[in-house]
Amino acid sequence: MKQHKNSGSSTTIVNWRRKILFYEFIFLEFLAIKIDFFYKLLMKWRKPVFLKEIKMAKVTAKDKVFFIGCGMLPSAPMLIAEETNATVITIDNNKRAYLLGKEYVERKNLSDKVIVEYGDGINYPIQDFDVIFIAINVWPIDEVIRHLSKNMKPAARVMCKGLKDDVTQFLESGDLLDEFSVEVVSDNPKTQSFLLIKK
Repeated sequence: MKQHKNSGSSTTIVNWRRKILFYEFIFLEFLAIKIDFFYKLLMKWRKPVFLKEIKMAKVTAKDKVFFIGCGMLPSAPMLIAEETNATVITIDNNKRAYLLGKEYVERKNLSDKVIVEYGDGINYPIQDFDVIFIAINVWPIDEVIRHLSKNMKPAARVMCKGLKDDVTQFLESGDLLDEFSVEVVSDNPKTQSFLLIKK
């Protein structure tokens, strides 16, 4: 595989940004699951973005959907299930986030459509999924994307959140544009949504 200049430093910067966002989201989501005011505030920003991503990825009730990085407030997996009637399996590799996320889904009576599991996006079996979502706070993103490129089914769609074209830069620097095409990039208020298709 051909090595690109600065590929290691680009990936390190991307992963550090994602790690920082992880800690920001833990704080915001903890407030949101405890205080309704913060939940409404967070969803005011999140819901339009999630709805747009569902439409971009063309999720239907027949799709098997996988969501990496659900956090303690699995608002995106829950919205996907509610809007499309698809069953969503969602994971988080933070034990506390997983436990609180599972409890939240149970409290909202959505356990039949949103299955919350403890797992990691770098080794979870993904070969049966039609649509795979990657949250903005998932890292190391390079290892997750490489796992997808090797193991996902050819027709699957990947919806990956990013910042400042970081997903495109990472794909270019890591030679992964040979594996994925960037079909659509959508700008959100604080993030970007990238629809990736395996070549």
